[in-house]
Formats: sequence, structure tokens, C-alpha cells
Amino acid sequence: MVYKSAMKDFEYHIMLSVSQQFSQTNLLLKMLKKFDSIVPDNTDEGELIMELKDNLSRSKYLIILDDVWEVNLWNQLKNALPDNKNGSRVLMTSRFIDVAKSADPGMPAYELDFLNDKESRDLLLKKAFFYQELDEEYPNDLLEIADELAKKCKGLPLALIVLGGILSTKDHTHSAWERVLRTMDWQSDGRGCMDVLAMSYDDMPYYLKTCFLYLASFPEDYKISSKRLIKMWIAEGFIPCEGRKSMEEIAEDCLEKLFQRCMIQVSSRHLNGLIRKCRVHDLLRDLAMYQAGKENFITVLPNPQDTNYPDTTTRRVSFQSCHPQLIKYVGPNTRSLLYFFPKDVPKYNEFRLLKVLELVGVDIPVKQSLTGLDKLIHLKYLGFRKCSSNLTIPVDSLGCLKNLETLDLRGISAEGTIPSNLWEIDALRHVFFAKHDYVVLPPNAYLRNLQTIKWVKLDGNPWPVHKIPCLTSLRRLSLVTFSQWDNTIHLLGTLPHLISLKITAYMEMLPNEIVYPRMLPNYQNLQTLFLEGRWPESVTLEASLLPPHLIKLTLSLSFLFHDPMEELGKLTSLKELRLREYVYLGKKMVCSAGFTNLERLEVDFEETKVFTVAKGVMPKLKYLDKSYDLILELPPELMHLDKDIMD
Repeated sequence: MVYKSAMKDFEYHIMLSVSQQFSQTNLLLKMLKKFDSIVPDNTDEGELIMELKDNLSRSKYLIILDDVWEVNLWNQLKNALPDNKNGSRVLMTSRFIDVAKSADPGMPAYELDFLNDKESRDLLLKKAFFYQELDEEYPNDLLEIADELAKKCKGLPLALIVLGGILSTKDHTHSAWERVLRTMDWQSDGRGCMDVLAMSYDDMPYYLKTCFLYLASFPEDYKISSKRLIKMWIAEGFIPCEGRKSMEEIAEDCLEKLFQRCMIQVSSRHLNGLIRKCRVHDLLRDLAMYQAGKENFITVLPNPQDTNYPDTTTRRVSFQSCHPQLIKYVGPNTRSLLYFFPKDVPKYNEFRLLKVLELVGVDIPVKQSLTGLDKLIHLKYLGFRKCSSNLTIPVDSLGCLKNLETLDLRGISAEGTIPSNLWEIDALRHVFFAKHDYVVLPPNAYLRNLQTIKWVKLDGNPWPVHKIPCLTSLRRLSLVTFSQWDNTIHLLGTLPHLISLKITAYMEMLPNEIVYPRMLPNYQNLQTLFLEGRWPESVTLEASLLPPHLIKLTLSLSFLFHDPMEELGKLTSLKELRLREYVYLGKKMVCSAGFTNLERLEVDFEETKVFTVAKGVMPKLKYLDKSYDLILELPPELMHLDKDIMD
């Protein structure tokens, strides 16, 4: 909040998490990215420094370097940061006093004080009682034991937060809290924070411990996608069965339990309240790495905590920087391989027992194809993120992976034809293709356990549409069409668990079957709807044409002749609305009423030039984004959102 408030006074502002294994080149590139600078791949650091210095010389800037470990960082970066005599500022945070002093020996470093006894107890109770604030609501005997527990944390906020997480899982009684005080292994060696963190780990049930230890697989300060993490947990077999709940629902509960215990930090949530992205505090990640190494659960390479690498019996390996020679520490029994930002294609096909294979940010200068995947017959999770376009995957061999549960090809170029036997894999639950790599389902596709599929082309699809009601597990579906569809779209409305539907109509208008005779209202459970394509001219967009319980709606290339905002405002459950190019052909849009629960609004128009919101409309709006030249006419209570955009 302080950063957001301060950044309004600066033309250029950025906060960078440096961490222990920082790369000067990466820091320079991230800072240049804010200027939309196009930097060739082979640019050396000297040129990057000059480019950044030139850009910053024309700005009043605020740069925050968070969690700096190395004394020489400032010496490496200061040549890129000019003193413009205009109030520009560089702020460094570190856990080491010598690092802080190195930036400016003439200025005293600001050291944070420990919390006093009252502040410690208040923070502990805030976490234990989920932000309940009034002291008088707590029994006196509970306050007394809370004081004793708080003192054990020695004024360290993280220790208090994590201990509060432990207490939140216990009965709120004196005896239950005294049991925590009595049974925990409190040490007197000054390691108060780490002791509490270790106690919190010991207090977790076994299945939750494995979920927590797996977080060591991700780099420091990495924002972890919950959906991706959950699929990995399931592939690893960490998630216990629990009644009639799906494995994904149980895994979501596990993630919430880790949050309740303050073992993770939530970066963002979905509109339905579920965790979207999370991260792990540095000290908790240190604990996870230490405990994972101790139990031979995961090996992180390279590991700055331990330069004596273990033997090759470890079951899981995470490569978190480019060190090809470290592949020798991966043994034949390895079950999981995660690669983050390697500069070459890692060797994976030697490890025939792999269950999880994830490649993130593979950056190679020449074209190369991933071969030998068909040998990994035990594979359950195969995922790619943000890989170079030079990296391709021959998809014709994927049908051999009979245990595959999750296939995510959105971050890699696919070559060849999807084999029909891929769709016969009984275990398959989640399939993601890039939008331009849409697939056609074969007649024999077995999709009963499928929960997610992106993207499917329905035109000329030989798969019999009368089988749609058999897709009883389907929750998320993305479709592409190049022409009119036959009258089968209404069958999707019979799917009991469908919560997300995306439809893109290329070159043609949206099928009449969607909007007439009013098929979308049959989608009673649908929460997210994405419609890209021209609406039939004979149809006016009305709230009654849309699913009644929508939380998120995106419209694009609709070419509507009538302003849709009055009708969209009647969707009382709507929390996020995205209106993209050519939604409406008029010059002005007016929101005169409704949108009682809308929190996020994105408007990116071509034809429309003015967007007006009446007083009292959108009372819960928190976020607003717009196209550059769109004029906003907002009531006083929303004017701060327009200012945030300008800043």
C-alpha cells in the first residue's frame, strides 16, 4: 500500500525482488521492459546499462530492490542509475546490515524494530481469530496464555503470524492453547523464528506436509499458479480421497489449509474466492528446502544452502538456474523433474519412471524438437510454460502415455497431428492446447473423466455430439468455430459441472443456436463466459439471453448496434466484465444503473470514444482499465480509479 501511494509521485517506478541468486542481466531487462524497450537477445550488459541509463535520465524514478543478499549488487547497478537531481530514489531492503550500508556508507541504514509485547499479542490474536479485533471478546485466561505464547516469538512478525496459524486450527480454549505452549519444543538458543516455523511444520498432518515440501520445487519469490500446483500434487499422489469431492476440490482445500496456517501467502484470488496464485515467504521456503533435503523428498539444484549435493536416489529434482552439468545428480529412480529457465533442452528421456515433467522458459537459439516422450509411460503430468518458439513437441507420440492426467501444451509449439489414441486415455483429466493449435476430436474419443479442454474445433468434428451429455466431469471448455454450427450447442447446457465456457467464432458471426432460441440461460452453473464473434443483427443483447449466475463475462468483436450496458447491469452476480474491440459500434456507452457487485472492469474499444458511469452505479468497483484514448466520465466516488490509470 505504501509503494502504491508513493509511486504516483514518480514517472517511472518498479519494485524488483532480487533474492539470493540474482542475475544482473535479468534485473536490467526487467527495468528496461517498463520502458517498452526492444532489446535483442545478444545484447551485452554494457549496452543494457547504457540503454537503461538513457531512459532513466529523462524521468523521475523510484526503484525498489527487495531482499538484496550481495554487497556488490549496488556497485554493479549504480552505473545504470543516473542522479537527475529531480528527487529520484532507489530503496534497498536486506536482511543483512552490511548489505544495506554498502549502498551509501554516509547514510545510516533504517533498521526495523521488533514488535513490543502488546503489538506481538495483537498480531498473534489477529491471525488466530481471523482478524477479530476487540480484546474484550477474548476471555482473560486466553489473553494470559496468548501473552506467554507471544513472548516466545521474541517480537518477530513472521513467527507470530505462523504461530497464529497453528492456534487457528486449535480450539479457542485456555487448555488447548496451553497444550501448544507445553508440548512445543521451545528452544532457548535465539532461533525463535525458525523454531516456530519448524513447530508449525511438525503440527501439520502428513498429507499437508508433503504438499508444503513440494513448494520448495519453485524458485524464490516465484508466484505459483494454484491450478498448476494442484495438478502436480494430484499427479504425485499427495491428495487423499475424501467422500464425493473431486481430487481437485480436496487439493484446493489443502491449499486453503496451508494459507490458514500461514505457511503460504496468497498473491491473488479468483472471483469465486479460490486461491489463484500464491508464494512462499523466504524463511518458510528455507524451511521447506531444509526439510525436503533432510527427508530426501526434493533436491533443488543449485542449492545455496548445501553445496554437497546428495546422491542420485532422490525422487524429485528441481533445476532453478542454468547449470547443465548438474544433470549428473539426477538418478534413474527420479519421479519428478522441474526445469526453470534453462538455456538448453534438458535431458529427460533417460528417466523412465518420471510422473511429472515441467519445463518453464526454455530459451534456445535454434530449432529443436523434444523426442523420446513416448518412452515415459508413467508420466501423469506434462506441462510447458513460456518456452521459446524454437522448441517444438511432436504430438503424434503422446497417445502412448497411458497414465497421463494433465497435458498442457500452451507454452510450446506443437508439430504433427494429435493421435486419436490420446483421447482413449482413461486417466486424462485436463488438456490445454494453444488457441491456434485447436484440435478435432476423433469418433472414438473417451472423455468421461475429462474436466478441462482448450481449444476444440467443432466444425466438421467427427465426434458424435449426442455424447455431450456423457461429459459428466467437464468443468471448463473452450471452442473454436469457422462457420455456423448445427443445432447441438444446447446439449452443453445439460452438463452439471460446466462452470467456464469460451467460444470463438472466426470470420463469421456467433451461431444463432447460442443466442436464439435463448440457449445460454440453460447454463445454470456457468460462472465464466467468453464470447468472441459477431452477434446476429436480429438479436439485441439482453440479460435474459445470458446465464443467470455469471461471475465473469468477456465480450469481443460483438459488433452490437445497441448499447449493451443497461442489460449487462442487470447481471447481479457479475464481478468482472471485459469489453474488448468492436463490442459496440456506437460512439458513447452509458452505465445508468446496476452492476451492484462488479469489482473489475476492462474496456478496450475501437469505435466507442466515451464511457459514462452514473452516480451510484458500480458501488464495489476496485479495478478499472481502459484503452488509451477512451474518455471516462465517472462519478466522484470512482474518480480515483481514473487517476490510478493515469499514474
